[in-house]
Formats: sequence, structure tokens, C-alpha cells
Amino acid sequence: MRNIVTGNPSPAGRNGRLGLFRRLPRFVALPVLAIALASALVSAGCTVQAQVENGIGAGVNQIRTQAGLPPLTADPQLAAIARHRAQDMATLNYFSHSPPDGCDARCLIQQAGIAPGWTGEIMAWDNAASASMVDMAVSMWRNSPTHMAVITGRCFTRMGAGAAFTRDGKSYFVVVFEGNPPGCQP
Repeated sequence: MRNIVTGNPSPAGRNGRLGLFRRLPRFVALPVLAIALASALVSAGCTVQAQVENGIGAGVNQIRTQAGLPPLTADPQLAAIARHRAQDMATLNYFSHSPPDGCDARCLIQQAGIAPGWTGEIMAWDNAASASMVDMAVSMWRNSPTHMAVITGRCFTRMGAGAAFTRDGKSYFVVVFEGNPPGCQP
């Protein structure tokens, strides 16, 4: 049986905390490393929701760069607003830019204290399997002139993507856009 060396052959590796993992049989070391990596990814925010939101943001920026526009900066405040909008629709079972309480994305942006500028919102929902949900949402937006006009808006500089999922398998996706660059007056 072959052993693999893990860790660093430094003094800490020989005598310190890493010594325990210095030599482990491959059948033990690989699962231990896989579990450690999975734990690190989960603790770093790589939940299904975070992966979907990152995929949605990447898809929107891919559309922009293909159109010759600069990518948008991911903004955590806008992501929180988009996530709130998606979760609200999932919880209250509706699909609309106008929520039941009347406070839409622009209202939430103002409540967050973000200076007024250009704002936009796109959304989608589907029942696709998790492996294809991002591609389906981005494809729907790509094939819609109205959504493409928002995605390729020249006055947007930042965005936040949000996703929410229901127990019955429905997925909601929201992207909130904002910007106020020179030459764009709200």
C-alpha cells in the first residue's frame, strides 16, 4: 500500500499540528481532504443559493461583454435586495415587479440608502433541475428584447443577483441593476 504525504515538511509538519496528517494511506487521506474541501466551500458561502446567484451574475455579465459592454460590478447591497425580492415571491407565491406591499426594487434601493440613479430589475422563475436552472433563466432573458434592453443598459454599473427556492421545487431569480455614471441622468 502506498502512502501519500500531506502537509508541509516544515518544523510544524514534523512536530506540530500538521504531523497527524503527514502520512496517511490514500484511502483515508482522499476522503479526509474531500470532506475538508467541502466544509471550506460551505463555510465560504458556496451554498446552492450562492452558486445560482453567482451563475446568474456571470451569465448577465457574459451577455454584456458579448454586446461589447463592460461587465457590471457585483454589489452586496443590491444582491441582498434581489435576494429579498426573490424570497418574497417564493414565500407569498406571486411573480411580479409590483409586490403586494407596494415596495418594489426601486423602493428597496431607496430604503437601503443607495443614492438614486438608474434602476432596473429582471426576474424569472422555473421548475428546472438545479443543474440547468441558471442556463434556463439566462437563456430566457437573452431571448427577450425587453430583458436584453435592461441587461445591456449603458447607465447601469452595478448589479446584485438573488435566488430563492420553494419546497415544491420552484425557483425564483431576480437581478437588480443600478448606476449613475457621467452622462446618464436619472
